[in-house]
Order: sequence, then structure tokens, then C-alpha cells
Amino acid sequence: MQRKNKEILVLAAHPDDETLGCGATLAKLSAAGHHIKLITFTDGVDARGVEGLENRNKKLGEICEILGIHEYTHGDFPDNKMDVTPLLDLCKFIESEITSIPDIIFTHHPDCLNIDHQLVYRATMTAFRPQLGNEIEILSYFVPSSTDYNPRAIFNPDTFIDVEGFIQPKLDALHAYDEEMRPYPHTRSYENVENLMKVTGSRVGLKYAEAFECMRRVIR
Repeated sequence: MQRKNKEILVLAAHPDDETLGCGATLAKLSAAGHHIKLITFTDGVDARGVEGLENRNKKLGEICEILGIHEYTHGDFPDNKMDVTPLLDLCKFIESEITSIPDIIFTHHPDCLNIDHQLVYRATMTAFRPQLGNEIEILSYFVPSSTDYNPRAIFNPDTFIDVEGFIQPKLDALHAYDEEMRPYPHTRSYENVENLMKVTGSRVGLKYAEAFECMRRVIR
């Protein structure tokens, strides 16, 4: 029997990926009574080599309050250099932070241009490989300025979540990450983020939607 209130796990390489990829969906799931845990892996800024940039993990408390995320944790893997870390270490980190088997996982798409995104996807699929009784639904999300920046990326969404009424929490969370946003028409601009939800919604007859590609779903 499926649990009415589901355990949701979100895996994001950098703080802001969770909001860009599925922020409105998380706000909706939280409002519906589901429990959400967020795990990030790097501070999101070290690779830039600029002094004075704030560790974005320090903003996770604020982000979780805005989106309704119930708990979070973060790793200290090297930003944009996670390829120097053995995949086994990434898997062990995930496993060390899991206290219950999630019902649904949101993770990166394998074709993202960003190497950290690719590795979080691989670690997700490895740490949660199929086992008897493990019927986790795994959904990959689209990150503007990464998934769309790979000209060879094939993002084929098959799951669309109606997020009308939950646009503002996503935009509010992005404002907390304002230094990461760019002027329009950059793909990571406030205007484009909202436009993307409109276009995604129009594909399936909705006003606003976030789209996901299902990597695994068990139907009995």
C-alpha cells in the first residue's frame, strides 16, 4: 500500500539547482502534506575563484522556508570539480544522509552540460539502484543554463506537474539567489524562468507547469 503522505528527496549539485529545476513543484508537494528533504553537494561558488562570494549553502534555511522543504543537508565536494571525486564517495555521502527510503526522487538530468550535474545523476542512479521492494520513482529535472546549454542534450519530459498557484514561491526563492540570476534574455533570468513554465504548461494544456523526465517508475 502506498503512503498517502510521501517522502520526497531532492538531490542538487549546487544550491539553486533545486529551485531552478523543481522549485514550484516542491512548493506544491509541501502544501499537499508531503515531506521533503534536500541534499546539495557543493557550495556553488568556489570554482569561480572570486574572493568574497558567499557560500550558497548558507541560504538553504531561507530557501527551505520559502519552498516548504522540511529538512536539508549539504556536502563539501569541490565545486564544478566533482569529477575528481570517486563516484563511490558520492554514493556513500547520499547513503549516509538517508534515514528512510524515499517514494520520489528529483535529481539532475544525465545530459546536463555541467559536470557536477552529470555526476549527481550517476550517483543517484547508483545509490538507488533497483532492489526488491525498492519502488522509488526517479524524476530528472531541467536546469536553465545547463540542460539547455548542451547542444546534444536529449531532454524528453513525460511528466508534467501543474504548478499554477506556486509560481511566486519559486520566484521568491530565486530572488534569494539573486546573484546567480542574469538579465533577460539569458536563459537563467527571471523572465525566462517564468516563460519556461508557461511554455511547458502550454504543451499539455496548462497555464504553468514544470516538466520532468522519468528515469524509473514501478507500476504494479
